[in-house]
Amino acid sequence: MMKKRAFFITLLGLCIFSGCTVLSFYPLFTENELVKNDQLLGKWQSINGDTVIWEISFKDSIWMEKMNSPFDLGSKEIPNRFTYTLNLYLKGAPEEAKAEFHVHLVKLGDQTFLDFYPVNWAMQNTILAFHLMRVHTFSKVEFHENGMEIKWFDSEWLEGLFANNRVRIRHENNGANILLTAKPEELQKFILKYGNDKNAYSEDLTYNLSRY
Repeated sequence: MMKKRAFFITLLGLCIFSGCTVLSFYPLFTENELVKNDQLLGKWQSINGDTVIWEISFKDSIWMEKMNSPFDLGSKEIPNRFTYTLNLYLKGAPEEAKAEFHVHLVKLGDQTFLDFYPVNWAMQNTILAFHLMRVHTFSKVEFHENGMEIKWFDSEWLEGLFANNRVRIRHENNGANILLTAKPEELQKFILKYGNDKNAYSEDLTYNLSRY
């Protein structure tokens, strides 16, 4: 049962942060756009009552770890004091079944976005783990009195932009997935342009979260 749960949460993470949403090799942020907002902290659950828990914390130790290790933009290990930790897991799952992400709040104009980057996840199949490449995914976030709404950008919407020559941004397309390869400054211009376009977001990947 433990292995089944661990594998399930791995698949859950891969489903949420996969080809269903927009993938990027580089982060959405530089140091200048990062903000801290304690509204993000705590345990969250979708209002539809599913059993997936989003546990978000803030650890100063992450800053020290980054400062004491080599980093550059290519490795995406940008040192900053605003790194949140997201543990994604099933209610009642064992500790080793959690998927861990670094999350950053990115303020662009009057809009706020989340940058997700996986750092640790349960993986029983070692060969499969060799073939997985960590990437960044972006979502828009809006805080409400008793919760927050997270809306991921839609990969099909992005494919449509490229197919109709409506956007020019550095990327790679292998026929199955599109991977944005633009640096943060170029990504920000792109996100700002479409941040208020409701068609840019996937209804299937929109989460209304409440305190758990």
